[in-house]
Amino acid sequence: MLDKRINVPMQPELSQLHATTCLLMTQFINGRHCPKLAHLIVQQLSSLLTHPELEQFPDSRNMYQQLLEHWQKITVLLLEQQAVGQRQSQYH
Repeated sequence: MLDKRINVPMQPELSQLHATTCLLMTQFINGRHCPKLAHLIVQQLSSLLTHPELEQFPDSRNMYQQLLEHWQKITVLLLEQQAVGQRQSQYH
């Protein structure tokens, strides 16, 4: 998205990024445990952490940082499980 007046990429609103992240986490919690979804959550949390408005909220920044680390671990775990499953199916 570009601001046509000054031709600079616009940041999505912080509340929009937060809401999208919560929606993705809810989808995951409700049973959609796939690495792609976990990776999307990591991307959303990364976007939140780099949002300029977040500098005003150090507690929120700390929370998002902790969530990012958690979801990065989940993503790695799911990718490892997926790789093991693919190897096992090749042997059968």
